[in-house]
Amino acid sequence: MARTIRPRTGMLLITAGTLAGISMFAGAHDEDVRKINDGAGAPVNMPPLTGRVYRDTDAVPAGTLQYIPGGTAPESGNFQFENMELLSWIPLTSFPGTQTRGNDCWGYVSPSGREYAIMGVECGFSFVEVTDPLNPVQIEYIASTCSIWHDIKVIGSYAYGVADSTGNGLNVIDLSDIDNGNVTLVQNVTTGGMNTAHNIVSNTDSGYVYTTGGNIANGGLTAWDVTTNPASPTIAGSWNSFYVHDAVVVSYDSGPYAGKEIAFTCGGTSNGWNNTGLRIVDVTDKSNMTQIGQTFWTDPEYSHQCWISDDKQYLYLGDELDEEYQGIPTRTLVVDISDINNPTIAGDFTSGLPSIDHNQYVRDGYLFQANYTSGIRVWKLDNPLSPTVVGWFDTYPENDNPDFSGAWSVYPYLPSGNIIISDIKRGMFMVRMECYADCDGNGTLNVFDYICFGNDYAASGSYADCDGSGSLNVFDYICFGNSYAGGCPLH
Repeated sequence: MARTIRPRTGMLLITAGTLAGISMFAGAHDEDVRKINDGAGAPVNMPPLTGRVYRDTDAVPAGTLQYIPGGTAPESGNFQFENMELLSWIPLTSFPGTQTRGNDCWGYVSPSGREYAIMGVECGFSFVEVTDPLNPVQIEYIASTCSIWHDIKVIGSYAYGVADSTGNGLNVIDLSDIDNGNVTLVQNVTTGGMNTAHNIVSNTDSGYVYTTGGNIANGGLTAWDVTTNPASPTIAGSWNSFYVHDAVVVSYDSGPYAGKEIAFTCGGTSNGWNNTGLRIVDVTDKSNMTQIGQTFWTDPEYSHQCWISDDKQYLYLGDELDEEYQGIPTRTLVVDISDINNPTIAGDFTSGLPSIDHNQYVRDGYLFQANYTSGIRVWKLDNPLSPTVVGWFDTYPENDNPDFSGAWSVYPYLPSGNIIISDIKRGMFMVRMECYADCDGNGTLNVFDYICFGNDYAASGSYADCDGSGSLNVFDYICFGNSYAGGCPLH
């Protein structure tokens, strides 16, 4: 018999009522570790997490709406989605302190294989275990200076955080004992006058992190050595020719650029507002970082963030303000970087929605993009110049307007395939791509999924109505075959 699956397209109802057997809290027990760091490195015991943590439940019949836990405005909403499922949701009000805004997110996997989400909020970072994504557990909260903008990255067993706020420096956070509930702020580094930064970028291959948009290096790119002594980063060099809003830094291990470490930077002059574009910088020699290429596009507004394809042939770049200022639909620029000395704009694509594109990342041939008011969009990059949307989950159902609400960022790199979404007003979501073709639900595609589908078809099951026509026929087999051939993102 076919497994029970959620509708591939639908709406998740989050209401103010609480339905017995459906509304649930993640296990928040007195014996769980719950601590706050006071910002000076000293842990402060805090009570168990008492805020709501909504989770998935299979305690309702197939084909009905799956998520009807309790909640209060502005937490309530009708979440729309396609080919994605909600695993859990921690509203912003459930994080410690008075947090009015969420911002960036990242992830960490401990040596034991346990998975963690790192959620940036207005006044710090929250560390949440998501090994069981249906029952996220807040492990620790590290306070920093309050700011709309926080960013954090991980190399090894240390996280490095920044805030675009005076007095923060570079937060060095020890994650080595996180499995035992201990996350420690080691220090706030202010070397070289480091005070504030807009973003931080990591290259795990080289062992360097890079701060951008800060008060040093003319707001450009500053490289920090976090390998020699991870607890005490030192400045290795900087590139200060232009302001850098964000960047992606990669190491080439083959081809004509083997041995090179290259930064693809988004920015310009006047804090990125003028001469905005993509500049490619050779950062192999930290004492002599050199720009080697650049490109621009028509109708530019603000070069914001970019990410590189798996094969390092293309770069996907978002101009953050073209939607708001020019009224065009969400636009993602595709840059041909096969020749890093001469990058060219190869094209662009759009979701057709008016929302603003924000942060985006590539994994295993898929682009995971946070689009503020339209939530996460997942694009299949089989045609790198014209990808197709294969799933989405809207964390901001009110509208798709070109303004600054909704999904700030996503993190698609957990080994489980579960995806972290950080939302400005609604907090942290854990979602997963649905895999329709995985009929037996074992996480892999094989002949048994065809047998499973055939059995459901023979039983006139609703699952077998692949094309949603309301009747079963040969086109459902064709539909299932196409879904099987398309594979399953992150499964």
